[in-house]
Amino acid sequence: MHKVSKQTVEETQRHAQKAIEHTKEIQQLAKSLETEDKIDEEQKERIEACVKTMQEHAQKFKNLADRLTEHPSTDVFSEAVEEHLKVNEAHIKANKEFQNIQPPA
Repeated sequence: MHKVSKQTVEETQRHAQKAIEHTKEIQQLAKSLETEDKIDEEQKERIEACVKTMQEHAQKFKNLADRLTEHPSTDVFSEAVEEHLKVNEAHIKANKEFQNIQPPA
């Protein structure tokens, strides 16, 4: 079994933590837009779905990054990278939803 370096483990952990923090920021942005009545119900639901997906994959990413400290295998690292990609895909969807928000008339 191949192993990843300590530096790669540390970088993966930092990225995972940033993914969790960034997900919280996206969630806060969505809540502020909702509070200010800048998004309609459908947009709110789509953005919430994106945030939920981001949260799920960010947490899986973090769990795998933590697991790397004890099992620094390329298999675990590959799983972590897959979760990171899924977080990014959900983030892209959320960004597209934010771009579609129309200013109030």
